[in-house]
Amino acid sequence: MNPRCQRLIEMHLQHGESLLARSEGGTSVGCEPHPDLPHLYTVDAGQLAPGEPFRYVVRGADGTERAERYFAHSLDQGGPVDVWEGIRAVDNAFYTAEVQRHFERRGFAVVRGVLSADVVSALRAVVHPLIADVWAEDRAAYRDKINLEKVLLQVPYLLQALAEKLGPLLRSVVGDEVFLEYEQVMVVRAGSSYATRRHRDVDGGKEGFSEASRRHKGSVHLWIPLVDIDETRACLYVDPFDAPERSLDVTMRAGDALFLHNYVWHGSRANGSAVDRASWLLNFAPAPSRDEANPGADLNLQILRGGAPADLGPEVCSRLVREKHAFLNLFDAFFTYDPSLRRMAHPDNRRARTPTRDREHRLSRARSDDPLDESLAG
Repeated sequence: MNPRCQRLIEMHLQHGESLLARSEGGTSVGCEPHPDLPHLYTVDAGQLAPGEPFRYVVRGADGTERAERYFAHSLDQGGPVDVWEGIRAVDNAFYTAEVQRHFERRGFAVVRGVLSADVVSALRAVVHPLIADVWAEDRAAYRDKINLEKVLLQVPYLLQALAEKLGPLLRSVVGDEVFLEYEQVMVVRAGSSYATRRHRDVDGGKEGFSEASRRHKGSVHLWIPLVDIDETRACLYVDPFDAPERSLDVTMRAGDALFLHNYVWHGSRANGSAVDRASWLLNFAPAPSRDEANPGADLNLQILRGGAPADLGPEVCSRLVREKHAFLNLFDAFFTYDPSLRRMAHPDNRRARTPTRDREHRLSRARSDDPLDESLAG
């Protein structure tokens, strides 16, 4: 076994079970028990498909298999990230009630340390190559801001663990029935003057107080920065319900979680730092969308059913990504994951480009010196 490719994994197996490591493309290799340490297994990752993420799979004595709750990870990472252990459980009744009271009184609440440093690092590893791809190809309609849709939705068991660990809190601020409307990663480029204008999300970016807006009255945003943020790194500011005349800068550490009411006025500062500000946004609603004009716009994935977490395993999320391929057309800068291309795509890139269209695109961008007026948090 090549020492540089050796990986360790702790696993408590039952009699007759065996452990496999399996690349995304299907290549599998058996894991061997550590000769000296109980419940530790080693795998020669060098036998797996180069460059492909892999997962751990437990094979039972009867041949059935189950995937463990670890992130798929690349061969250059030192080991798997346990998504279950990496998300903080907010299930203490007293603390949940305290967060709920603060949320209802002020219109927002911050819960510290929801994602561990390991999980945050793993999420950044998923996002950063996509960001680099967009910047390198200069494909963003606005150079300083991009939104990547359904990227982290596909990380194995991430959404399932989030629903189970934050279920009591989601239930307290949304209700017994909770639906995920959309999920995206928002990136504000380092050293940019871009700033999100003051807005509130009930106005939707669609039409003010439309049918969709009325449905959104009970919606709640969950916003998690993947880097530390402050007033120099595109932090959010909010106008609290109980002090609307006073905007508050919400400084947060990577992995903290902001719950934001849909009626709260808010915006974000510019990112004058040397680090791209990446953040994860999920929007939860108490009812599914009934947008007949664009049925593919919202995910409508049920997170809580009767107050209990729904089945949100990898197969559920992967199917949703395939079926909900349409864009949520709120931004010109909106990107999405194209399963057929296995990469991020922009609406303009789905159509053949011509010299005329390229010239018009450049002229349009040159004329546009006004930052995008976002309709979502951050």
